Amino acid sequence: MFETQKIDSFFSGEKNLLDEEEKIFISRRTRVVRFLKLFLPCLTALLLGVGVVLFDFETNNDTTIALADDEKIYFEKFRMKNTVFEITEKDNQFSTLKADIVEETEPGKKMYNLVNPDAKTLDNGKVITLTARNGKYNQNKQILDLKTDVVSNYNHQMEIKTSSATYNFATEYGYGNEKVIGNGEKGYFEADKFTFSKPKGIITLINNVYMKSGDTELRTPDKAVMFMNENKFVSANATVKKGNDTLKGDTITAFFKDTKRFEIDRAFSNGHTEIRSEGKKAFADRGEYEAKTGLVKLFDNVKIIDASGYTATADIGIYSSTKKTFTLQNNVKVKDKSGYTAVAKNGIYDLNNKTFTLLNNVRIDKGNNVITAPKAIYFQQKDEFRFYDDVKVTQDGNTATALSGVYFIKKNIAELEHNVVITKDGNVVRGDKAISDFNTSKSRLVAKKGGRISGKLIESTLKDKKDK
Repeated sequence: MFETQKIDSFFSGEKNLLDEEEKIFISRRTRVVRFLKLFLPCLTALLLGVGVVLFDFETNNDTTIALADDEKIYFEKFRMKNTVFEITEKDNQFSTLKADIVEETEPGKKMYNLVNPDAKTLDNGKVITLTARNGKYNQNKQILDLKTDVVSNYNHQMEIKTSSATYNFATEYGYGNEKVIGNGEKGYFEADKFTFSKPKGIITLINNVYMKSGDTELRTPDKAVMFMNENKFVSANATVKKGNDTLKGDTITAFFKDTKRFEIDRAFSNGHTEIRSEGKKAFADRGEYEAKTGLVKLFDNVKIIDASGYTATADIGIYSSTKKTFTLQNNVKVKDKSGYTAVAKNGIYDLNNKTFTLLNNVRIDKGNNVITAPKAIYFQQKDEFRFYDDVKVTQDGNTATALSGVYFIKKNIAELEHNVVITKDGNVVRGDKAISDFNTSKSRLVAKKGGRISGKLIESTLKDKKDK
């Protein structure tokens, strides 16, 4: 029958009613189940691996697309509106780059397409802005490429327009390889290309450069470098034109008042320097121009060439654009195609009146004939020299003096007037007028109507001539 004691012990947990054999069987079965749970997944993985190796299972296109879709989940293209980039440049100044739309070209590459980009940077406190309709920005290299209607504004003083431009925020250097046009308040420039260096504060205009301010124009086929912080530009093989006057130089350095006006304040020319005005050409090795006085000073190997054929040289030349005069200083020398040479300490050529005034120790040589005077004026239209104050003509031992005189270049004849005295071999003759023929080297006295000729003759000299 039932053993009630065992039943009570089982429910109370004091005694297990299973016998020892049943316990062993249950324990073994539990271990087998646990083993299978661990072993079967490992076996499945092993078989799959062996299948891939042995049977070379291929991944189909569906699998590739699925993987690409998974990547897009983690690397979606960056695309935002009204985005602002803050950029730290090497001078530790902050620049900003804004755009209406910013979209990565490739996911995670940090290279963006921009719509209506707008960049701003600083140059020693001066604000520089860049805008365009389209652009690209490489955030890794900090390079901004702008396309279509590119406009740069320099400190609200100068606006520059072009079709494309590149600016590197890391090196603070920019350039453009298409035509560039700049406008100031009263100035204008254009060129085929340009470069910009913010550390140096310079804009370089390259090829077919043209600049204009008021009635002043500058052209060069090479380049012009604008130093924005110094308000100056340096140009090679440049030609400056102001009204009817032209200045050329191997290198011209000009200082202007500000970047709004481009009005030249001072200019310097080094190397071959040339001025053209009213049919005259002036040459020198260097020159200086000052707008306030309107004077151009020429130094070293100064030479003036006139269309009529004469040349004038001096140590220093000064051209006045307001008075239209050339002033020559020190060692002035004039040569004419007819063969005469005139020298003086100083000379002034008046372009309006067509006169050339020689001052201090004036001397004109034509063959064996010499004319000297303190002052002489050449009248271009008449082609003659007029002499003032103590004129002296010397030819083959004859000396003629007077208070004034004139030398007719084409006739090669000199005429002296007022207190005329001719001396030769001790003989002295006085009259109202003397005519010296440089062709025959002979002089003669002429008396005015009612006048007389007087003189002192030495008889021995007359006898010597008779004997001969």
